[in-house]
Amino acid sequence: MKITYLENYAALSKKAAHLIASEVKQNPELMFCAATGGSPTGMYAEMAKEKAVYSKMQVIKMDEWGIIPLSHPDSCETYLKKHLLGPLEISNDRYTSFDTAPEVVESECKRISQFIQANGPLDICILGLGKNGHIAFNEPAEVLNPDFHKAILAESTIAHDPALSAGEEPAYGLCVGMEGIMQSKKIIFLITGKGKQEAVKRIMERKIGTDCPASFLWMHPNVECLIDSSAI
Repeated sequence: MKITYLENYAALSKKAAHLIASEVKQNPELMFCAATGGSPTGMYAEMAKEKAVYSKMQVIKMDEWGIIPLSHPDSCETYLKKHLLGPLEISNDRYTSFDTAPEVVESECKRISQFIQANGPLDICILGLGKNGHIAFNEPAEVLNPDFHKAILAESTIAHDPALSAGEEPAYGLCVGMEGIMQSKKIIFLITGKGKQEAVKRIMERKIGTDCPASFLWMHPNVECLIDSSAI
């Protein structure tokens, strides 16, 4: 893992966008696995400044909340339309999405697993860091799931949005599993935001364990880890 410390979020966002642009210029039709949340928002804004670079780039959604519909303002789908798909003018034929409605969870997990097997490995995988050390919705557990799967979410993950606990079953999400992440050709790991100091400390111990899924990134040969001052 190559670690770069940046002075602030703006610098982190610009650095991440530069790394992505460099890869896309070499492979315009690469497969880009898109994360959501506060960490990549600035990066997507920087990418939009030269959107012509991404005119052929393929995008697949990294994860999606269960319980709430795709049309919900807090869904990953809504976020990506606002911050990535719209600004970069990613057409529908270049975007792979999935639904999380309970009645389609099993079929969607199978469909996306088959899609990744047929079209992968992912060329660029964007990851943020959860306060408990999760990446995507791969939460700390005794064992980690290698496949695209339904994940039961930790309390710390759903704390920001009560709507995620409004269903009849425990809050869940669908996400790319550890195999899909670890087989990606390049990972850009964005660490920013308050409340993540303990998770960062745990990662920097270089002790790989399922109690901190992000620690497995030490085993990947091509990870660019960008950390800004708010996270240390």
